[in-house]
Amino acid sequence: MEKPVNENSSKDIIFNAMLKRNPILVSGMVVAPAIMTADSLSRAATLAAAFSLITFFTLLISSFVPKNIVYTIRIIMYAFIGSLVYVPAAIMLKYYIPDEIGQMGIFFPLLVVNSLIVSRSETIFFLESKGKMMLDIVFCIIGYDAAVILYGIIREIIGAGTAGGKIIGMPIVFQVFSTPAGGFILLGVMAALLRIILLMIKKVRQK
Repeated sequence: MEKPVNENSSKDIIFNAMLKRNPILVSGMVVAPAIMTADSLSRAATLAAAFSLITFFTLLISSFVPKNIVYTIRIIMYAFIGSLVYVPAAIMLKYYIPDEIGQMGIFFPLLVVNSLIVSRSETIFFLESKGKMMLDIVFCIIGYDAAVILYGIIREIIGAGTAGGKIIGMPIVFQVFSTPAGGFILLGVMAALLRIILLMIKKVRQK
């Protein structure tokens, strides 16, 4: 029989945020920037940094928007707040990693309206207490970042035969994984593997 789980406990909030509701591998959120840009460790780390800065501070500030404002207006306000957060984030990242940020192209500013901000904010985050909301947001971001960086490492190794830009002597490489089509396939495989792992965890809990 499955053991009762307290969905409001910190342990379960972290588990759900990082694995059960992983933004990219389970929920399929913010997929396009990963597929189009995260084809190596350095570019995946750049995406993770940009996503983390914009998402965290946008959600933090947006949580203070009054809930009695019409839903449509609230979503517009979240996007506006995200655009304000984008400016200092862009300045800072372009100062430290100008080449990597430049390679992201349009997918960098598009993070302002990513799904965690315009969708999950209203359905999950802003329905929680401030403390649980912050815990949930932080570990959702960590879950996304970890998945994207792992994705970038695997994609670089099998697609280019390098790791962190250094040749590692792979006997064979599959350059298709450096393309968007190959990236989409790899992301699908990783999502399927995570679902298998979650199913195994569920079976263990039922014992």
